[in-house]
Amino acid sequence: MVSSPTRCFSSRVHLRGFTLLEIVAAVSILAILAAIIIPNFGDYMRRAGEAKCAANLRGLNIGLRGYLEDHKSVWPQGPSLNEEKAWENFWLQALEPFGIGPQVWRCPTIQSAYTRSDIPPDKHPKLHYIPTMFSAEPDIANRWAKQPWLIERSDAHGSGPLICFPDGSVKSARRVLAEGAG
Repeated sequence: MVSSPTRCFSSRVHLRGFTLLEIVAAVSILAILAAIIIPNFGDYMRRAGEAKCAANLRGLNIGLRGYLEDHKSVWPQGPSLNEEKAWENFWLQALEPFGIGPQVWRCPTIQSAYTRSDIPPDKHPKLHYIPTMFSAEPDIANRWAKQPWLIERSDAHGSGPLICFPDGSVKSARRVLAEGAG
């Protein structure tokens, strides 16, 4: 009598686990990877914050381009710089119709520094990027390619404040100075 194939195979199934050598090898590889990654973790986080900040500046650039298109190339004319809250509210409202919400105006690195500080939340600036002042003369904001449109409020990333130019490029102040000297 011939036995069925399923019966033959099911009687020969062996459960096999990992050997001690395989477990030690896997743990060793994980330990080596952790030793490589952990010392650089702070640098990775700094770079991630800088990348998010640069993305915010590029988003603001797109919002400003939309504003310029809708307003015949006339740069937004805000209140005087002496009234910081009015200035902040003006810029928040000016770019809101172009999809620029309050979070885009905040650098994650500066935001986390304020969160850890003793400064009360109502004293935190709403804008971490400062728009350049231009006159109401049409097309003046696009006249000079090297004229910054926005600059970060502080040196949050260790290479000078980030600067956003009319073409949407974002560079650190250190890099801009190095390029100007060369």
